[in-house]
Amino acid sequence: MKCAEASQLTMLMIDDDEQYVDALFRDAQRYGVVLLSAASLEEGREIIESSAGANISGVILDVECYRRRDEETPSSSFIIAAMKYFTERGLSLPIATITGQQHLYERYVQDFEGVWRVYKKGRDEPGMFAWLCSQALELEWVRIAGRYQDIFAVIDRHLGRAVRQELLDCLMTMNETSISRIRGNLATLRSIQEKLYITLHRHRPDMVPRQFITYRDGGIEVQSVNLALILDHLKGNYDPRTHGNQGRVFLHYRSTLYRFSEMIYKVASDGIHSIDDDSPAKPSRYTVQAVLFALFDLILWFSGVIGDG
Repeated sequence: MKCAEASQLTMLMIDDDEQYVDALFRDAQRYGVVLLSAASLEEGREIIESSAGANISGVILDVECYRRRDEETPSSSFIIAAMKYFTERGLSLPIATITGQQHLYERYVQDFEGVWRVYKKGRDEPGMFAWLCSQALELEWVRIAGRYQDIFAVIDRHLGRAVRQELLDCLMTMNETSISRIRGNLATLRSIQEKLYITLHRHRPDMVPRQFITYRDGGIEVQSVNLALILDHLKGNYDPRTHGNQGRVFLHYRSTLYRFSEMIYKVASDGIHSIDDDSPAKPSRYTVQAVLFALFDLILWFSGVIGDG
């Protein structure tokens, strides 16, 4: 039985036994789990801290393993070092430990009682996956990412871990009513729109030409993005007086996507700079949600124009 009908879960296994990891990989598939593997804590940390780590919703640790990739023998100090790492990182992930040795199993069942679950290799894998999945599905970000899989697939491929977290933060707080949170969310959504066009420039410079993006001191760090000029360019620099276009049309000025693009830019900007908290025109949580879901359509459009999938 799969952990989740709607989506797969990604989990990390740190174990130096390649044969066992291969077998567990096949077991994981039956539960709808994508298993990433590392043979040492050092390699596991690299995965956690990479872009792939943003999707990890559970961890499986061998009780004895390598702390560093250059070590010659596994060490029982591995599990203490791993516990220290995950505690200090503050990662709210379900963690299971597993061993094939009976004396270590008996020892750690007692030592880790109330802290980490301990399982026996070759016997407890079904129970381990059932527990890990049930715990992972309690994580709010897992539920949200599963709800919007198509959006996060594009974000993960093209915009990276920081944008993924920004979008998750907006989704988790989109019902909050404090004006500071509303403005903060609108600023984040405006920033994500800018990053979308920066990325589009790299894939399709005809759609977002270089002159609309200013780099700091001629380097690679972006200083500003001229969204107004980008939008004019995308609609072919349409002139309402002559009803003609002065350039190629990428988004028709009357299309839903163009109007969404303009709305994200203008509504987010107005909301960010809203000063009078008592004004009837002040942004609300529904303003955030309107901009957020308009941005989702823009993200899917972006994915299509760069040729994803």
